[in-house]
Amino acid sequence: MVARGDAETLCRTVTSLRAAEYRTACSMMREAEFWEPLPDEDAFWKFARHFLQHDNKAFLGTFLRAAARIHLHRPMAFRSQAFDDFLAQCLTPIDCRKTIEAIAPLMVSPESLAAFLARLKPLDGNHALLVNILFHINTDAARFLFFNELKQHEDDAATLRRYAVELIRRGDRRSLNLARIIECYFALNPLPGTFALQIPEYQLSRLDRYDAFFKILAQ
Repeated sequence: MVARGDAETLCRTVTSLRAAEYRTACSMMREAEFWEPLPDEDAFWKFARHFLQHDNKAFLGTFLRAAARIHLHRPMAFRSQAFDDFLAQCLTPIDCRKTIEAIAPLMVSPESLAAFLARLKPLDGNHALLVNILFHINTDAARFLFFNELKQHEDDAATLRRYAVELIRRGDRRSLNLARIIECYFALNPLPGTFALQIPEYQLSRLDRYDAFFKILAQ
């Protein structure tokens, strides 16, 4: 059924199974090997869309886990029309969060991550939700987008400080460096703690570029 691209028959077969067999089938579908007969990622997302149309709640996690595992063996571009059609099924904030948690860490560049997030309907026009989501994605691309989104709060020192303090509480080097970047760039009052990162004044104007931002963040 997979090799033939017959999503309808596979969906009908899986959903007709008894409980134990159904769980086994879903477990198999989460593995990259199950989808190896497919010619490309477009075919995979067509299967995913068909299953989500049948029962979004039951199958969203299954296909997100499968996508992450497939990507490790056969990198996906996440730019096809079939992928957009799949995202169109992610209509609720919970769907949105699950999809972001699975897919966003696979996006290497800020441009690809921004393009992915822009296609999620629950984020459309919801700046506060976007900032909060970016804050919780543990990648450098997300940290860069998060920093850029904070510029819309440049006159809100309380919000900027709150995020910076939360980063300090995380305690890892990237989070501490990002907190220091926020402190220096937005000229906040001194944050609690001691920072090893020192940022010369002339470098602050370069933080709009990802390469410069990454160089400072990774120190």
